[in-house]
Amino acid sequence: MDQSAEKIQEYKGKRGPVLPVPDHFQVNWPWDANSIWTVRKPVEVHSVSTFENAPVTVSFRPQKGRRPLFYLNGKGRSLRPRNLIHGTNNIQLGAIKIIEHPIAMMLALRLDVDVAIDQPSFPSLDHCTGEYLDALHGHVRRTRRAVRNFTVDKPILLKYEQGYCIVEPHESGLFMDHEFEYPGAIGYQRISVEITPQFFLFLGRARTPSFRSVEETDQIIAAARAGQLPYPMHEENVLFADVNGLRNPREIFDYNGHNYEFILHELIDVMAFLKLVESELGGRFRGKLTTRKFGHGDQILAARTMVSPEFLEDPGYRWLD
Repeated sequence: MDQSAEKIQEYKGKRGPVLPVPDHFQVNWPWDANSIWTVRKPVEVHSVSTFENAPVTVSFRPQKGRRPLFYLNGKGRSLRPRNLIHGTNNIQLGAIKIIEHPIAMMLALRLDVDVAIDQPSFPSLDHCTGEYLDALHGHVRRTRRAVRNFTVDKPILLKYEQGYCIVEPHESGLFMDHEFEYPGAIGYQRISVEITPQFFLFLGRARTPSFRSVEETDQIIAAARAGQLPYPMHEENVLFADVNGLRNPREIFDYNGHNYEFILHELIDVMAFLKLVESELGGRFRGKLTTRKFGHGDQILAARTMVSPEFLEDPGYRWLD
């Protein structure tokens, strides 16, 4: 951890230009960000599990306790940083794989739910969390839980082997400033935006990207079309990219000559760890994240750091309500 204002400004000063985010990257659902939501009754989504390639049912249920519980075949595990495992390109909660997408949705929508699954991994859906959002539509309600917002008391830099995360105080919402750089046509991209429910209802449909060499991408797409892959990975649920650009872009993410799906999905992955912090502290996070090359392993470390006794002592948090 580094609280030096000079060091934080040094990192922020090296960042490049920001992509404009158009107003129409919103979904006009009446989802109040100042309320806590849950489901009226269990809501199910049926698909195929990612690693097992087997039929799977994901069930969202009213949250019973203070922390969300994730159930695998009836056995529950609390959503806590100490229970996290860095899996293969995903975050695991004990044996349950790929939790980052549902917990990002829970964070952005202020959705208090328990989640049950009957296979060890969540599905890779054609519209990421979009299928969950569609299933939840019309089946949610406000809870009577008190809204307790908190933010960090002082700015902090969390530096890792390749990337970093800067967490700064902000009282009015969750703001993210994320950048990446890939070879070739994907290049440098940076986005700075407030994560509102209406914005997440749009960005939550951005597919998981796969960036590989041209040859590897050709082989994977050919194998997927021939039904020869051991995993349910195909052009509908994965955004394929190589140095020449995106292979299967969706027009809905186009704006001003640029396709935003790649970086929007990175926002989903990056924000997810904050739900772990919320679950541990018992409140709703407000603040600003500034990130670069902040992968799943780093996110797990950040979640554990941000609930550690040392962090609680300094820089600490302050409650806003």
